[in-house]
This record gives sequence, structure tokens and C-alpha cells, in this order.
Amino acid sequence: MKKITTFSGIVLTSLMNAQGQYCTPAFQYGADSNMISNVTFGTINNPSSVQSGNVSVYENFTAISTDLQPGNSYPVSVKGPSSTFPSDVVVFIDFNQNGNFDDAGESFYVGRLEAANPANAFTVNNTITIPANAVNGSTRMIVLKNTNIQAYSDPAAPNSISSACDSSLRAGQAEDYTVNIIGNTANFPAPYCGTENITSLTVSEISTVEFAGAVKNSVLDGNSDVLENFTATVFNVNRGNSYPITVTGGTHGQTTVSAYAYIDFNHNNQFDADEVFNLGYLDNSNPVPGRQSGATTGTITIPAGAQLGDTRFRLVKAYESNSWMGALENLPCPSGWFIGQVEDYTLNIQPESLSTSEVFKKNSGSVTIYPNPTSGSVVIRMKEGLQKYEIYTMSGQKMLEGTSMTVPMDSFVPGTYLIKIQTKDQKTVTEKIIKK
Repeated sequence: MKKITTFSGIVLTSLMNAQGQYCTPAFQYGADSNMISNVTFGTINNPSSVQSGNVSVYENFTAISTDLQPGNSYPVSVKGPSSTFPSDVVVFIDFNQNGNFDDAGESFYVGRLEAANPANAFTVNNTITIPANAVNGSTRMIVLKNTNIQAYSDPAAPNSISSACDSSLRAGQAEDYTVNIIGNTANFPAPYCGTENITSLTVSEISTVEFAGAVKNSVLDGNSDVLENFTATVFNVNRGNSYPITVTGGTHGQTTVSAYAYIDFNHNNQFDADEVFNLGYLDNSNPVPGRQSGATTGTITIPAGAQLGDTRFRLVKAYESNSWMGALENLPCPSGWFIGQVEDYTLNIQPESLSTSEVFKKNSGSVTIYPNPTSGSVVIRMKEGLQKYEIYTMSGQKMLEGTSMTVPMDSFVPGTYLIKIQTKDQKTVTEKIIKK
């Protein structure tokens, strides 16, 4: 708890993203017995397949992300087998978001994995420091592993990976992830109010937010800022829809720690009285191991008249009481004595969700999904051309991806899923699918 008395061989298809076109490396051989089996970095802790025979040399995990603060250092560990020769591991991060990993300070040699089979794979550990000038927002990270023949007889052999686009790699694997650079900009949170009216505070952190099919984790170690800039994290919502939200965080054993959501639906740069959602008190259930913590779940309904597009979403967790300290309240602009934390996010408010009959009334340039609801497969119809699709559960777990216009969902359990469609002209469309 941070207390402050006064506040101050195989060529892969290039993939596109919002920052530009990223190249991919080429391997002479495949990934069998040379794959990456786990990556841990920030809040990323991602195990992946070690089954030989069908392992791809490239795996797209860009739906998995972590937040990074400029100037901070983060431990990184990569696990994976090496069949006969040791393997080098390098991490590349596009800090200036120019669509490549060629700039100084964007590559990190993690270490060298000794030869081992998949069941007994080793792990290499290192630390990555985020440059102070890293550009805010979401960007690409690639973890690259390659066998090093020279290292078999010479432990001092140089690193075998020359770049993220290396075309002379022998055997290994590449995995792509997303990182969110969340350093405070000079004018954040302007034009919204900040913490200027706080006189004394204790930072009591939010650790997890589950909302609109996504999960956002942050640290619960007592060392965070009272106002955190997570505006690079975007929740996609539709007018007229209701979404459950669960907030987890520290309680310090108190029963009156509340969570409120404040959303600037009319884009007037302030949080009005009709733009607040009381999400309830955290329940002291200790969901965070070793921490006095709790969770609360509420519902946020997006008004039919909400302005479309990017919208500021502020989440405030605060201790409420009437005591010698005065009246401590949960307010969109904390003031006086404040015990809690504020996190700012972005909502991307989209038009109302359409029923199946309404979908077919859309113009020919739209993406349509049918039948919806479905008891089996669904068909994607679109004018722009399909790059790929990804299917997620409402909690954010990736279930399926592919490039076919027919999406098989026969094996899915009944429920609501999200399909994320990337068009060939690099637009992204997200829709709900109901599996009966």
C-alpha cells in the first residue's frame, strides 16, 4: 500500500496492423522439437503447444497483451526445447510504432536454451527495460527462437538471430504478442479532471477489470500511481446493449470499498450525473492470493443516444466512510483525503447490435454473419475480402481462428461468442454470435 502524506525454409505471409506491415522470419526447417512452449512477460503468461508433427513456425498471440510503463524494467522468461543444438531467444518490440523492429533499442537478447526434449525444456530469464521515449499505445512484440549450430561446440558462439526479419534461420518458432505502452502523456488526463484536488491519499489498487469480453490485469503491489493511464486499452461496446463488469482490487479488510464507473457518453469532457454506474462494494473474498482483496460485479448499459466512437471510461475504486477524516466518497474527480485508485480506459461505442433480419438490410459493403443464432456453422459474407477471423468467448479466451468464409462452431457449447473479422483492407469488425 503506497502512502503519501502530500500528493505530487518456410516463408510466412506478412501480417498487417495499424502501425504498418510487419515482416516475419523464414526458417530452413520447421518448429518440431524447437518450439516456444511458454512466454512470461508482464501479465502475459502464455503456454503453447509442444506436440510435434503439426507445430507452426509462427503463432499469432496478438490477442494476448500486457501493459508496460516507460522507464520501468520487467522480467521476461521464455521456455522451449532444443532437439540437438542450443537455441537463441530474442524479443523484439516496436517501441516507436513505425511498423518494424529495426530501430536501436528494440531488440533484447534473452539468452540461450540448452538442448532438451519438449517434456524437459529449459527456461531462459532476463530483464527488458522500456525506453522513456516509447510511444504510447498498442504495439507489436515478437518472441523469436532459433537453433544455433555453432553453439553446439562453442558456448561463446555469437547470437544466431540477426533481426526480426531474419531469412537465414535454421529451426525454431516466432510468436507475436501485443504490448500497451501506458506512460502518462504530458497532458493526461486533460481535458478531464485529474488528482489536483487530493490533499492526502493512500493508493489502494485495482487489480483486474473484466468487461465487454476482455480482461485487463494490473499490479497489486502498493506501488502504483493513484491515476493510471490505460486509455490504450479499448473496450468495444454497442449502443443499447448491457454488459456485466467485474472489478477486483485491494480492500485492506474494509467492507465499504466501492467501485464506480464514469463514462463520458456525450463527449463534453466531464462526467455528468447521468453518466455514473454504481458497481457495488468489493466483497472481501480475497481473490488475489496473499492480499486482502475483493470483487464486485455490476452492469453497464450503453444508452441509445451515446455518442459513437472513442469515449473516456473512468473506473474509480474508493474507500467510503464518515469519520474524523470527513466524508470519503467515490467521485469521478477525487479530492481531499482519498483512499483508492483511478483507472482511465477507452470505450469504442458502436451502433446498435442488429438482429439477423436487420443484418441483411445492411448495404453490400458490410460484413454479415448468418445464420445467427446458429446450431452449427456460420457464414461470413463481405465485400472487402476476408483476411482472417478469430472467435473468442465473452471472457476473452480465444477459441478458433481461420481464413475460410465458413466458420465451424458445431463443437462449441451453447452461449454467446465474439467473432473478430479482419478484412483485406485492414478494417476490423467485431460481432456477437449466439450458439444454440
